[in-house]
Amino acid sequence: MTTVDDPPTGNPAEEPGPADGADGANGADGATAKEVVAGAGSASLADGAEAEVVAGLHERTLRVLDRLLYDARFRETFVSGGPRSIELGLEADLLDAFDLVDTRELVQVGRNIRSDVTSGGTGTGLGLARTFPRTLRAVRERGGGGLKEVAEEFIASPSFQEFRDVPFSPRGRGRTLPECFHRWVADHPRHTRQGSLEPLAYHEAAEAVVRTVSTGADATFDVGMPGAARHGDTLCIFRDYASAPPVWKLRPTIYLAGNSRCVVGGVSPAVYGGLVAVLGGRAESLPVRVREALERRLRNWGLR
Repeated sequence: MTTVDDPPTGNPAEEPGPADGADGANGADGATAKEVVAGAGSASLADGAEAEVVAGLHERTLRVLDRLLYDARFRETFVSGGPRSIELGLEADLLDAFDLVDTRELVQVGRNIRSDVTSGGTGTGLGLARTFPRTLRAVRERGGGGLKEVAEEFIASPSFQEFRDVPFSPRGRGRTLPECFHRWVADHPRHTRQGSLEPLAYHEAAEAVVRTVSTGADATFDVGMPGAARHGDTLCIFRDYASAPPVWKLRPTIYLAGNSRCVVGGVSPAVYGGLVAVLGGRAESLPVRVREALERRLRNWGLR
């Protein structure tokens, strides 16, 4: 006898699935797959938005800290009136954090920064006083203030933000203090009213930059002095100072740094052109005697 199973009753397509609330495609809470995916996407967006808020708060906190460290007037207002001073204009979500700042420590750090900038220290080299004696004297004679006032104004400026040792500033590797100070002098309206002090600041800055580069420290900063270029392994700067007042006695000058040596001295534009051609390996067009004379000069300077 052949036994045949009873056929299923009804249309299989109409068979009931798991009851509401049972495990299945709807999930434990009865949500559809689309709703689950949408919910996950919303959570992801929420997490991203929260991360943006945190990042924004962090960035704004660093900007305020940056000003407290480098802007003397902003710091004085903070110390005298606290973070809730209307003059500071701090946003409400920053107030609690800056309520915790030790103002005595803040003032001392500000003084230390100014001292390093004026008198020299780690990263600042010789400092402004010894690097820019002639420029600072000219600023003072024009009523631009003494060393302390000049330093505080410079430190609070955008030019100082390019300094390689300033944290929290988007500046890449940064630049040397002398180059930053030259930029500040060149850009400051007060230093152009009676004739620009820029050529004088350029001369003193260029001397300091090539001294620093000759030590090999340029691995930690960029050089952006106008007219500066590398020819071979040597940093070369030249300026004719045609626009400088005669009283400054600035003559056409080269500033060279390479092979742990630096050279600063007066040469003609033609000689400078020949020197950089030799340094850059492009001296084929020069007469043999000229090329040999330039090579001897470079050897005497220790640059060959």
